[in-house]
Amino acid sequence: MNDRRRLGACLAIVSASSLCCGSLATNCGAGEPESITIAAVSCESRIRQTEFNLSRIEHWTSRAASAGADLVLFPECGIHGWWQSRENRRFAESTNGPSVQRLIQLAKKHDIIIAAGMTELKDGRAHITHLLLNGDGILGLHRKSSLAGGSEGEARVWEAGSDTNVVEIRGRTLGIAICFESVHPETCAELKNKNAEIILAPYANGTRPGEITDPERRQRRWVWDRVRENRVWYVACDATPHDSNGALLPGAAYIIDPGGGLVASTPGDNPGEAMVIHTIPVAHPNSYSTTTRACGNGTTWILGRLVGSCR
Repeated sequence: MNDRRRLGACLAIVSASSLCCGSLATNCGAGEPESITIAAVSCESRIRQTEFNLSRIEHWTSRAASAGADLVLFPECGIHGWWQSRENRRFAESTNGPSVQRLIQLAKKHDIIIAAGMTELKDGRAHITHLLLNGDGILGLHRKSSLAGGSEGEARVWEAGSDTNVVEIRGRTLGIAICFESVHPETCAELKNKNAEIILAPYANGTRPGEITDPERRQRRWVWDRVRENRVWYVACDATPHDSNGALLPGAAYIIDPGGGLVASTPGDNPGEAMVIHTIPVAHPNSYSTTTRACGNGTTWILGRLVGSCR
């Protein structure tokens, strides 16, 4: 990690070495496992407003890099916005399109890996796709294979993918399960079978933090089931929701350890966009780090408790 990023950190954390990933799509940073610091962002993603959406990704990528993150995760379809209309296809781009190229340059500028979602146009078909990219290009991608609502839902707009790719970063194996793919066990189980130890889970359905921090875990049970079944780190974020007047509500981003512990969550009383950051160590499966921060509107949080400034 360079001095600029170290000085920009919100709180003192265990220092991680500089990123060493090249452009090899499935073997980025192969070698001995290292700790990895991951940020997950709940931010706005507006329909028909690609430029606005990219500006939010740029804002939070800068903040994540300044806080020492190696990788920053954004919500499902964050580049183009998620809405269940065939009009969505008008905004679709290829993975070689201008939006992805802009994010590659952004990743290069901040020396960080970006995980961002889009509506991808490939061979005349539209997919919900999530990309992992750095300053050298695309490291890997996943096309959503389990579409919510079936033929009467997302399948009216997008075609299902069929992959369960994993990517190695800093000696750690990561996979992606997009939104509804966590509701049923198959995608996460396939990723685990490919040795994934960290699952990135971008959503676009307006999760509120209270649904995750509920100590009884009565809501979104599938999240906890997938972690319990596979004993993986589960890093998730959702697009920031709005109320009926269009005002931003608290958005959910959270990280769960392989033992089912909620180690980071955006607070439920902090309306608007927010970010959590956590350092995932190289440790015995029953030993987990508590080096955790959550940032929203200039404030650092740990499970909703105000602890300091992130400006």
